[in-house]
Amino acid sequence: MAKPETIETIRNYFLQGDFLQKLPRELLGFTFQQGNLLQSDEFSGKECKGNEFILCSYVNQKLRRRLDFIYTKETFDYMPVKQVGLHRFRQLRYITRNKEEFAMLIPQILSRLLAELQPDFQCSAYPMLAKKGIPQWTFPATLPDKIGPFEKFITPEHPLDFINNSTIFLDYVDFTGGDELVFLYNRARNEFFAETKKAFFPNTIHDFDALDLPELERLLTKKLEPYLLQLAE
Repeated sequence: MAKPETIETIRNYFLQGDFLQKLPRELLGFTFQQGNLLQSDEFSGKECKGNEFILCSYVNQKLRRRLDFIYTKETFDYMPVKQVGLHRFRQLRYITRNKEEFAMLIPQILSRLLAELQPDFQCSAYPMLAKKGIPQWTFPATLPDKIGPFEKFITPEHPLDFINNSTIFLDYVDFTGGDELVFLYNRARNEFFAETKKAFFPNTIHDFDALDLPELERLLTKKLEPYLLQLAE
């Protein structure tokens, strides 16, 4: 395996070419932002948290959605990363270790990835979800829009294709505190389940495990509000 390139080499490559200048400043409601890797004239590496270095981003603050194009020191890869609310997930279908290839790839996939971030986008799993009754499920509309510091964010009519064969169809989020209760359907296991975040840290729970939507309705009716209020403490 070839020795990984230094961060300074990567930074200079993207700064010296016309890569950034050719990218649109506005597209499909998203605004271009230069990434932390390329912003500072005297880059020290301290500008970046963890192992992710952002080349550039497209952000829609109102929708709480963004698309980052990153380099990660963990695996020496370049890849796009989507963020919807508190959900941040890498797009491994476009992963590469070649910076020249990534620079050419970004303009080709940009419109497609931003379209996938639109709230009304129908994911590839939508027909299977429809067979389970998820997009047509009206029960969440009867649930409060706010419970304590939490607000209802993703809803079943516009599910979010996530990772590991799972789809997010409902969540309650405290965006300020980084707390969340999220409900998912796993297509491989054919089951409904929930996860939480506390101060942005994910946790596995089994309090809302269900085999079908009627069972989940009963659990939500009984547990949702007290569970969220306890999570907020």
